[in-house]
Amino acid sequence: MVASQVESREFLFQLFDILDTGTLVSRDRYQAHSDTSLRTVVETFSRLSAGRSGAGDDHAQDLAEGSGGVVPEVVLTLGNGLYEAAGQPSRLFRTRSEELVAGPMTASLAAWRGYLEALAPLSADALDSPDAADLRGRLLAAKSRCEAALSMCLYGASLAEDTQSHPDLERREACERLLAFLQPLIAWWPHYAAWQTSVSLGNSDAPAPDPADVSDYARDFLGQRVWQHQSHGLQLFLQVLQKDLEAATTQDTQQWALSLSETLQRAVKVTQGLGQGLQAGSRDRVLANAARYLHLFGEMLAGWMWLRQANAAAGGLASAEAGDEGFYRGKLQAARYFFHWTLPEVAQDLVLLQNQDTTCLDMRAGWF
Repeated sequence: MVASQVESREFLFQLFDILDTGTLVSRDRYQAHSDTSLRTVVETFSRLSAGRSGAGDDHAQDLAEGSGGVVPEVVLTLGNGLYEAAGQPSRLFRTRSEELVAGPMTASLAAWRGYLEALAPLSADALDSPDAADLRGRLLAAKSRCEAALSMCLYGASLAEDTQSHPDLERREACERLLAFLQPLIAWWPHYAAWQTSVSLGNSDAPAPDPADVSDYARDFLGQRVWQHQSHGLQLFLQVLQKDLEAATTQDTQQWALSLSETLQRAVKVTQGLGQGLQAGSRDRVLANAARYLHLFGEMLAGWMWLRQANAAAGGLASAEAGDEGFYRGKLQAARYFFHWTLPEVAQDLVLLQNQDTTCLDMRAGWF
């Protein structure tokens, strides 16, 4: 499958199979569109951002270029990210969520295209060789990170969409509060995942996220976002995630849902203990490990993104045509990698946070 087809398949899966973007055409502001026209715009963004052209691009490009306030936020966000990741001039459209999502989206897409470029020269025989298990593992690690990051950014943009165009006022307010809760995670984790993707692909010189930024996001998240509005954002996060836990129907996805659910339950207990510490006046002790808390919730958010993708892939595989079977199996295998190899690593975060470990807090300048 050529690169443009791979990209379009991924974007259509993320936007229409997971986020159900096609249903937005029922909203008043998007009635000039159809499911088909939105898919055409997505495919056009993918081609034109990489300097390619195709049949029907003139009409689709007209839609894209005149789409401010017409094409949904999540589609515009993808288009901006594609152009910026390809080194094109500044973003094409102004969007409500650009301050939050633009940078992470560009980083995610650049990392994902780097993954595709690393994959392109490898033959099937080379990849399927018994001696290439480590190579396959590194590629799986890269795929599991950059595709979760992409999914996370698009989910953030979809929440921003719902805050402005969902017909139900209560739903708009809930989406706005959930987005505010997730903001530090969406702003940080995709950059972290992009760096990990580069390292998995052998680029050991890839710059890691700025530690100062990580600290700022972490202290904002644990010090403020978690507790705002009596932790309503956290409650919404758990409620929305629960729907995808319950949607798991296969043996594998149910097992992954169970793993994520158990991690969430432990994280909630840890959060309650940290809240008690803050109430007792131990703010410095609680926030000393804020970066571990940010990492914990970032990984759980990524796990949620993979459960959503796995649920959609499992459903698609049941009726997949021959050309799509490999795509869906790849999604399921990457989800398997995440839940078997990555999510268990947050156990250390949970222990450190539960114990409110003071090793770093207690260190003094003269001891270095």
